[in-house]
Amino acid sequence: MNLLRKGLRLLCASVGFSGLSILMSASFLRPAEVQFPEERRRTDLSPLALPGGSVVEFKSFESKMLGGTERYSIFLPPSFSKDPTRTYPVVYFLHGLNNDETSWTVDRYGSLQNRVEDLILAKKIPEIVIINPRGDNSFYCNYEDGSRRYEDLITQDLISYAETNYRARKGRENRAIAGTSMGGYGALKIAMKHPDLYAATVGDSPIIFLGRNPLDVPEEMKASRYYQFFVGILKPIFGNPVRQDLWDANNPLVLAKSGKLNSLKIYFDYGTDDRYIPTIHLDQGVKALDKALTDAGVPHTFKIWPGEGHGWALVDAHVEQSLPFLCQTFR
Repeated sequence: MNLLRKGLRLLCASVGFSGLSILMSASFLRPAEVQFPEERRRTDLSPLALPGGSVVEFKSFESKMLGGTERYSIFLPPSFSKDPTRTYPVVYFLHGLNNDETSWTVDRYGSLQNRVEDLILAKKIPEIVIINPRGDNSFYCNYEDGSRRYEDLITQDLISYAETNYRARKGRENRAIAGTSMGGYGALKIAMKHPDLYAATVGDSPIIFLGRNPLDVPEEMKASRYYQFFVGILKPIFGNPVRQDLWDANNPLVLAKSGKLNSLKIYFDYGTDDRYIPTIHLDQGVKALDKALTDAGVPHTFKIWPGEGHGWALVDAHVEQSLPFLCQTFR
């Protein structure tokens, strides 16, 4: 499988698959029935008891926006079970393509729950709750036909559920949203669309599409079976052909230009060895976001990490920068 993925990435680079090859290494693929190695996802859903008293639980709830049961994982800090009167700020974290709500806890991706607890015990961040919803390969958007509403899952269902069931504090100053890869796109996009709901956002290795829309590629590319596969993923979200108004409404490059972000604190980064640079020029997309925010006069933090890779590797390497950034307004 690794050799196959490498070959596909080289093929993408050779034919110049601009907007579509983004998914080549991470999303080849999911039809939903494809089984991925266990190390990408946790199969044992027993609670994780951490040394300092924190707990990670794997649960589900009834989602109005998705019309069924939705899975999530939740990090509960050391005092959560000891002080039933205490309330907590919340970080909502969004996974990437072909991962799920458990992926952030696996060894392959750094077992990040331990890093979070270490930061709390060292008093580098306050005690927080972290909620990781399952986002499938939705790019955390509402589907064009309204059948699946992943953005509304994040902005409505989860906030309400957290405040009802986990003593989450109300108010934007007590909420932040972050993510990696597809989730980095989702976190930045959602925060920019709803700056009244979140005080801070972080996008690690965010997928930022250049071009008019994600399927804006030369005609000669459209006969490729890979193109058809990507259409299968993106068509339910943005339409086929892509509805330009719908894409613009969900494009961080367009949202950044408004400049009306309610003092949202914004942080994003990428590594110069990101595997998507040779295919879709992820570096250029992220730099374009930096320029759009700068031109709009929006303060933000943008980091380029020499020699570093994509996704969870970047999260793991820099959680000591990104998580305190998200917690700036938390008390």
